[in-house]
Amino acid sequence: MIDKRWHVTPMLLALAASATLAQGQTVPWVAFQDTQSASVCDVINTENSELVLLASTGELVAVTGPDTIISGTFVNENNQVFFNDQSVGTLVFDTDAEGFRTLWWVSLTGRVISIDGFDGTPAESDAFPADFENVPCDACDFWDDRSVCEIEQPDINLDFCGLTSGATLGLTLLGLTGFRYRRKVTGRT
Repeated sequence: MIDKRWHVTPMLLALAASATLAQGQTVPWVAFQDTQSASVCDVINTENSELVLLASTGELVAVTGPDTIISGTFVNENNQVFFNDQSVGTLVFDTDAEGFRTLWWVSLTGRVISIDGFDGTPAESDAFPADFENVPCDACDFWDDRSVCEIEQPDINLDFCGLTSGATLGLTLLGLTGFRYRRKVTGRT
């Protein structure tokens, strides 16, 4: 098995996506929704690197190491990938070695694409998505400009009897009060 890196579970990604949407956060790349599962990924996996798809241009950017546009790439609306105007595969969700649905750049035969480290030329590898473990889905783990992934926390304060406290503390106090009451009531015989 090939270890691809740390993997974000679909549940955590869904929570992060909903928090992102609630905050109005925008990132310069595209997020993909799997039609067969609840997976949402914005990392496009290859045999030897992680990529994102720029929303503004349709180009692929290698985010493993320094963020670098792979010159000559373009992804169309059907998720077909072109390199120097030649079709070189497609972006698809597939099941990795751990059973997670993750996003891949694959050839027509379903093999994972490998990216040449010098000129960015894609080539078909001998590996399939099911050969990889710890496959990443969250581009924020790789993107160099960390400011695009920062989520601003809302400033929520609750007022209890004239005392102002953070929402977390206030909700914790309410929860503990209810727990204490329930314990007293259920503890009687």
